[in-house]
Amino acid sequence: MAKPNILTRSKKSKAAELFRVSRLQEADALYAAVCKADGADTEAWVMRGVITRKLGQFDEAVACCRRALAIQPRLATAYHALGAAEQCRGRMDDAIANYRRALQLQPDYADAHYFLANALREVGAINEAVASYRQAVKLQPDFVEALSNLGATLTLLGETQEAALVLNTAIVLRPNAPQILCNQGSILQLEGRLSEALEKYQRALRLNPDSIDAISNVATLLEKTNRLEEAAALIKRELPRAPDSPALLLVAAKLARRAGQTDEAIASLEKALKQTMGSDSAGELHLQLGQLYDRKGDAERAFPHLAEGNRLVAQIAGGANGSRSNYLDRVKHLRTYLTPELAALPESDRGTSDEVSPVFLLGFPRSGTTLLEQILDSHPALQTMEEKGTVSAMERAFAEIAQDRENALAELSQEEVLQLRKIYFEEVARHLVLRPGSLLVDKMPLNTVNVHLIWRVFPRAKFILAIRHPCDVCLSSFMQFFTTNEAMASFFTLESGALVYSEVMRTWMEAVRLLPLDYHRVRYEDLVTDFEIETRALLVFLGVGWDDSVLGHTEHAIKRGTINTASYHQVTQPIYQHAKFRWKRYAKQFEAVIPVLQPYIEYFGYEE
Repeated sequence: MAKPNILTRSKKSKAAELFRVSRLQEADALYAAVCKADGADTEAWVMRGVITRKLGQFDEAVACCRRALAIQPRLATAYHALGAAEQCRGRMDDAIANYRRALQLQPDYADAHYFLANALREVGAINEAVASYRQAVKLQPDFVEALSNLGATLTLLGETQEAALVLNTAIVLRPNAPQILCNQGSILQLEGRLSEALEKYQRALRLNPDSIDAISNVATLLEKTNRLEEAAALIKRELPRAPDSPALLLVAAKLARRAGQTDEAIASLEKALKQTMGSDSAGELHLQLGQLYDRKGDAERAFPHLAEGNRLVAQIAGGANGSRSNYLDRVKHLRTYLTPELAALPESDRGTSDEVSPVFLLGFPRSGTTLLEQILDSHPALQTMEEKGTVSAMERAFAEIAQDRENALAELSQEEVLQLRKIYFEEVARHLVLRPGSLLVDKMPLNTVNVHLIWRVFPRAKFILAIRHPCDVCLSSFMQFFTTNEAMASFFTLESGALVYSEVMRTWMEAVRLLPLDYHRVRYEDLVTDFEIETRALLVFLGVGWDDSVLGHTEHAIKRGTINTASYHQVTQPIYQHAKFRWKRYAKQFEAVIPVLQPYIEYFGYEE
């Protein structure tokens, strides 16, 4: 007769093999038999904890792990398995505490670092999550899952260059991994390379037709690029298979919103928010839900969702306050170059008669610049460029020349001006091929902070300033799910958004006072009320004349497909009036903000 320990080893060996091939219930039955025969076998208890968690029996998993710890209180694997089970129960603080305890006992435990990183990311501790992913990879350089999630998290932080390198390492280790392909697609999408991103997502979906990430990414991009029928067909097919998926419900809500089915969209988002998800996903859902309640005129329900969405997104962004301060400092520093010496430059020093100048469409985010850009792009004599870093490239080059000298902009030599102009057009060439005979319109709202640099390099340039009631601009920015960068980190509260608006528009006011800018103002409220009158005046200013094609700007936007701004779903709809003076529904929330914005309310003629 075999000795009990030999029988136990045999059962555990067979159970381990069953676990390896995902025959989980059979493996659990064998481990349960081992635990019954030898109640002190901690390895069997831990494996039961792992398996029952994978089977969705989370309470049972916790109980098994605690049995192991009652026998061996310093067992790192038991703390790790307990953390995973608690995470599945939604008890994130307990999960993180258990992962940390496992790592105290076994600092080189790569899996525990990885699981801890996943939990930290879920609660919004993004920078800590990155550090834990890095530690997992350091301990196990071929840890593909850790590499993939590290790449995804770096992308979330906007560190796309490093993220791409990390994901390239991962894809070499596992060439056909759907999740890595999805993460690579996310970087391409952030960079505006939407067709390449879609190819990555579709390849991931072919490799794993059941991947919710791949399905939702494909559907999201189809919706964003106005391929609505394809997106709707995919959601109709896949949502019944995963009816609680927050990602699929979000796409379903976006499609319902675009179809005018506001209540259906709200129902999808309310259902999605009942599920467990990371702070980044929850943040977007709250913001979308706030927008929908606002669309129904229900400010009382809308604002808490908008505030919570921004809180969660700010949590992901980590150093949002620091980013806002950095951006404010940058705007103030740029304004120091707006000097009387610059204004006093003789006309002969401002450029040459053969200078080729674009039109610069400026303003502030959510001031109607995307709508204007779509209108102008539909005119055959105009070619628009949507939010590219052309002026930013010029600004960086100027900073190298200036070395913080106050009068550096006024003192630029003709050779330096020509060099900056060359840098500008080289950057333009990276994004589009200029059509012969067309007038280029460079749309980037926050290039307003560089209006004096633009004028110095292109003194004959025309400027379009898009304006909208300052309160509506700040409210609309607060309502959006922006990709977080130094400037967009300002919009997590109404107060911080108003401070940035004030500094940006102060630059415009100073520039208009000092420089002979050739500009035309377009009020959003007038444009949506008297479209043809306002558009005719703008086209006359640009010197291109009226063309009936601008009346079809909505259809033009749909055919164009890709619009890389938060307004992408709005400019493909007929012009609407409901966003005019929307801020009045939130008058209480604006009480502390009005004093900051009042000078600009008066300057732009919005005082009542």
